[in-house]
Amino acid sequence: MSSSALKRESPSRAPDAGPAGRLHSLTGLRWIAALAVFLSHVGTLLPLPDAKPVLSLGSSGVTFFFVLSGFVLTWTYQDGDRVGPFYGRRFARVWPMLLVAVLIPLFLQLPDAQPGQSRSLTLMALSAVLVYQAWVPGYILGSTNPVTWSLACEAFFYAIFPFVARLLARRSPRWLGCAAVTLVLVGWGIKVWLWEAYPLQLPPSFTGVDGMIFGMYSPIARVWEFLLGVVAATALRKGWRLPLSATSATALLAAGFFVLWVLRFETWRLVSLYDALPQVTAPLYALVVVAVAQRDLSGRTSWLRAKPMRALGEWSYAFYLLHFTVLFEISSAVFDRKSIMEYYMRPAEASWANAGWAALALVISITACGLMYQFFERPAERWLRSRIGRRDVRVPAPAPRTGAPGEARAEQDAASVNEVRQS
Repeated sequence: MSSSALKRESPSRAPDAGPAGRLHSLTGLRWIAALAVFLSHVGTLLPLPDAKPVLSLGSSGVTFFFVLSGFVLTWTYQDGDRVGPFYGRRFARVWPMLLVAVLIPLFLQLPDAQPGQSRSLTLMALSAVLVYQAWVPGYILGSTNPVTWSLACEAFFYAIFPFVARLLARRSPRWLGCAAVTLVLVGWGIKVWLWEAYPLQLPPSFTGVDGMIFGMYSPIARVWEFLLGVVAATALRKGWRLPLSATSATALLAAGFFVLWVLRFETWRLVSLYDALPQVTAPLYALVVVAVAQRDLSGRTSWLRAKPMRALGEWSYAFYLLHFTVLFEISSAVFDRKSIMEYYMRPAEASWANAGWAALALVISITACGLMYQFFERPAERWLRSRIGRRDVRVPAPAPRTGAPGEARAEQDAASVNEVRQS
């Protein structure tokens, strides 16, 4: 998002005064991203004929969550926020559900563990619970619940956010535009360097490529995506606006996906470790998030703000964490496989019969995450927030917004609105 891609618009509030309204559409977008990740894992665990090139694009949903995380944390950030309570709120939001999502697959997989494997499974589960999984390459792909690596990345992002947010708040929109371009170039630089350092092998080898795995999944390798969201939200708070509608930004994203699909047989797209999905989609996701946020700020309606989409968005964090376990257990029963790595070393046979199993996994996952959100995730978060995440800053009431007189309101606790329910 360069400075030339933005245009000046008279802000309806003082720059950096705090969020001007509730961005409910971003909650709906969270569900779409979580569903995309689910479909990407369907392509591996319950493959459908000729569908993998399309379904694999869904793995970029993690990139969306990283960009959205930076955007929403910045949008809800307030001058005077203390670091300790901020960390407490993030812990309350992320950790209780993460603990459940780690323990369930651990207990399910321990009975089938090979001799000596129980200790490794336990250590990998511990790395996820203590959010350092993504710092250990051998634990990322071999974990009992692989999706939890992204939470280790998020923990690092949360650690640096208060300091980054204060630094960027003092920068001009032009500087922020240059920073956005620089971040995208950094992302591509990382990928090109990895391509040079680890030439593609077919069939792929999962040994001797710890550096490649670290360069793909580590917090250091993915922080640029998070920072891109931070920069985008900071620019928006300063009154700058993107000259693209939500429809136009979505069309650009669709075009990006189409190009990736056309290039599906290129060597760098054949193996997930080599794929440049984050590099292609991160800037496009940033454009979509900004455009959708602007539409909400203008007071226009959107199907993303409908109650069913908002509910699914609220459930999306639990869905993201639980869906792989549900898919793996169903797939293991269908294909009689006990190890996650077996699916990558010996791909399962694609069949349309797997569509029924995938649909069953989707229903079970949605039901489970809805129940977990209602009876565990939300109560646990509220209880922890009341003890370690209280906010003691005054929140300025935003000025009424032209075109949406009935929606302007003071944010009593901005961090409780649209906080990222991921990875």
